[in-house]
Amino acid sequence: MTTYGENLIRNLLKSLPKNEYDWYAEPEIVTNGRSSYKVPDFIIVSAHAGVFVLEVKDFVEIVKADQKEITVRMRDGAIRSYTNPIKIAREYALNLADRFQQRDELLVKRGRKKGLNFLWRYAVVLPNITCNVIRQIGRQGIWEQGNVLGKEDLTPSDFAKRLDQIPGPFKMERPIDNDTLNVIRGVINPSWIVTDQDGEDIGTVTRAQAAEITRPIQLSSPSTPQQKLFADDTLSPEAASLVQRLSVRLVRGVAGSGKTLVLVRRAQYLAEQHPDLRILVMAYNVDLAADLRRRIGSLQNVEVINFHKMCSTILGKQWRSPSETKGWLKTQFSSLIDQLQLSVDFVADEIEYRKDLELYDGAQYLEFERLGRGQALTRAKREVINRIFDEYIQYQHGSGVIDWADVPRLTLAALQPGHPYWHRYDLILIDEAQDFAPTWIKVIKALLKPSGELFMCDDPTQSIFRYTTWRQKGIPVAGRTRVLRVPFRNTRNISEAAHALVAADPVLSQSGEITQPKLDSYSIPIGETPLLVDCHTLQQEIGFVRTKVLSLIESGVPASQIAILCHNKHLTEYWQDLCGRGVYVQSFWKMKGLEFSAVLIPHLHTLCDGAGRVLDEGTISEIRRRVFTAMTRAREILIMSYQSQFPAELSAIEPHMQVEHL
Repeated sequence: MTTYGENLIRNLLKSLPKNEYDWYAEPEIVTNGRSSYKVPDFIIVSAHAGVFVLEVKDFVEIVKADQKEITVRMRDGAIRSYTNPIKIAREYALNLADRFQQRDELLVKRGRKKGLNFLWRYAVVLPNITCNVIRQIGRQGIWEQGNVLGKEDLTPSDFAKRLDQIPGPFKMERPIDNDTLNVIRGVINPSWIVTDQDGEDIGTVTRAQAAEITRPIQLSSPSTPQQKLFADDTLSPEAASLVQRLSVRLVRGVAGSGKTLVLVRRAQYLAEQHPDLRILVMAYNVDLAADLRRRIGSLQNVEVINFHKMCSTILGKQWRSPSETKGWLKTQFSSLIDQLQLSVDFVADEIEYRKDLELYDGAQYLEFERLGRGQALTRAKREVINRIFDEYIQYQHGSGVIDWADVPRLTLAALQPGHPYWHRYDLILIDEAQDFAPTWIKVIKALLKPSGELFMCDDPTQSIFRYTTWRQKGIPVAGRTRVLRVPFRNTRNISEAAHALVAADPVLSQSGEITQPKLDSYSIPIGETPLLVDCHTLQQEIGFVRTKVLSLIESGVPASQIAILCHNKHLTEYWQDLCGRGVYVQSFWKMKGLEFSAVLIPHLHTLCDGAGRVLDEGTISEIRRRVFTAMTRAREILIMSYQSQFPAELSAIEPHMQVEHL
């Protein structure tokens, strides 16, 4: 049962700026037997002020006191003696400091000894005792001056200022960086530390993230309809059925806000809490699935797989390798597409989009509200696209050729009652869900039990494969979404450069689904200004990138924490030999959900190249989304390069870069 004083402090802590303070009520300090003081009333963590341990006592009147014991009158009038609370607070703080000192990341050399690299303090809170009485007792040497807060200190306007006045052994020269804050949080609450299958620490969740991780699952009865979130006429009958039968949760966040960390820890938490349930974690591509598998570890009731691998598993012997649509378009309709002032890429994406939404009817497509393309598709253009689409479908029927957009349809045809994977899973968690098409979601529905829970993480800013809204996917996210706005993963310098690109894009900046970042949080570390390098020739750029990578390795950056990300897969051939050193060399299409200490993005000058390519707003927006995603893969070091001509489409990032000319 909480006391009056504890409730008062809890409310004061809630009133503190959430982006400046983190706090914990009655956390258990794991000790090594130093003393029995393990559960302080509160621990507060502040990047600018350090760590505080607070002990709260509801004494009404202090009758007498010495350094060891204090005699008080309680609310019921009884006279009781207790251990001096300042001694208790000190013991709690010393136990916590012992725990901190076991982490090398928190130590710094001070003279001949090592000490903690941040300030830690302790205090007693007496909400019923005046500050005048507290000062009088302090003058007698019964407790340290400034380490006891009284009645007048406990107002919303004075509380934070009074915390800063608690004495400490030194003054902090700079705020605590984000990596250190994460270690501190993990020491205070070890259950928030996320480890991989080798037991390696891969991150610590924040309070907001922890709330999502530990949120109870809501497995509903199939006969119990969920609350309606859309009017009946906005959804198809099948989508309306999906709304009624699924328990849905969406974690939406800016790049680097810890969405994947939340998903990883929630999968681990649910597997531990519900070992009898079947859990599926699904990702867009192979590399992201492998990364999630490494993070989550080997858990008996958790399966981690990418979407098309799952489709292949479901189809079994019926699986056929898909082909690309672009080759057929170039052969059959290249001239007509040029006349439309479109590009082959654009039309190929439009065909995929129509299949993703099952827009096979030409008349329906002519009237359909087309979102995310960045330009108006006139009726005349749609009529030509209808003609191309119809001929492509006829070609497929005659040749038996399928493309990647056909895979979900074929999978659904096979995934019927009686199939081993029909309604197989109790819980499905999806990372980078913004890239899951509506037809993919239908496959998810068929995999998930009618009473199951669907947990998704997304960031529409990073939608580099497709752009469809959750309404189009038939998933009810209104009222079921938690938004993470602070990009913890990246330095502020990298985040500001990347988000400047989004702000400059009319399609992205005006989208109602795009999450606005909070870039002024103290918990975002300050780092090096990203580097933009102008090279004269191809050979000079190849050499620069190679030399920079080797220099980073020599400086101590692990090769596995360095990535070269190219907008065209053919460009990766220039640095393939570095893969042997452990460097990640891949195209943009493989980078989803991954992160590295250092990222190099070369060859920017060819971003907008391509025979017959038309740079409409939609195409430019897609380019910016891909570059944004590549930039935000970098946690600490970002290096971008080009040859002579920097694309005007990326000019918004230049003010945030250090520009060098070789």
